[in-house]
Amino acid sequence: TMEEVEGSIVAKGNHVVPKGVAVEELDGGKKKLHEKCPPELEALLNEKQCKPIYDKLVQAIVDESNTRNVFGKWRDEEFVSVLELFEDEFADHGIKVALCKRSSGSGRFRWLEFIDVEKLPDYVPQFDVANCSGQIIKTIYCKLEFPSGVAVEELNRYGKARLKLKTKIPIYVEKMLVAHDLMEEYQALVEHLANDGVSTRLKFWNIKKLRAVLEVHRYKFQAKGMDVFLSHKQEWVSHGQHGGHMEYFRWLEFVDRDEQPNYHPQRDVESNEEKCAVM
Repeated sequence: TMEEVEGSIVAKGNHVVPKGVAVEELDGGKKKLHEKCPPELEALLNEKQCKPIYDKLVQAIVDESNTRNVFGKWRDEEFVSVLELFEDEFADHGIKVALCKRSSGSGRFRWLEFIDVEKLPDYVPQFDVANCSGQIIKTIYCKLEFPSGVAVEELNRYGKARLKLKTKIPIYVEKMLVAHDLMEEYQALVEHLANDGVSTRLKFWNIKKLRAVLEVHRYKFQAKGMDVFLSHKQEWVSHGQHGGHMEYFRWLEFVDRDEQPNYHPQRDVESNEEKCAVM
């Protein structure tokens, strides 16, 4: 859990990066970026003797008008293209730099991660903009994005949700399962989820039952280099003076540990247990 990880907290406490990664949050526009370098980052840059490269990078970001739009928001693609100009210079000093973005109900946050490759040779920034897979899950109020090396499958809320889980498989999930020779294990998992992951009477998805089923199958995936997580989000939808109702969103995340060795889901039920009401 987040409390057990030593490192820097970013995105208003929603994410932690490990020791060996120095962070600069992009929450104050170009002026703050130009005028302030976080002490932890400055120490790393001085240790690696690459502060002048950082200064050139910051100046390039400030000078490039396209890194911010007319509303003063960062433009990710243009920002990444500037980072790439300095990629080799930082690499020569043992540093990797990534632009990261996390969006959730609490807001959208961007930050730079400066990674000490010697200390963390296998570390992969979970929210690296340049490594985004294009997969999204839309809730009522936010859009969750996922990196390459993670494949997601939604557990639909309405209609023939259990039948769809057993008969339709997302292309990203299928490719990953085939690559890891896990199709047979996957079919056994979804069959078990559809049969035993629901409430007895109404046959709605039941978080406790889904978790119990997943635990029976998880080790089979881990044995072949993949991890599987159950994720959950609930949102209150107001009807104004007429009250409101709760919307529930649930999905599976399949993680290729070769591509994402340190990945942890944003909404994993294990670390968001207090929010996992049963429908």
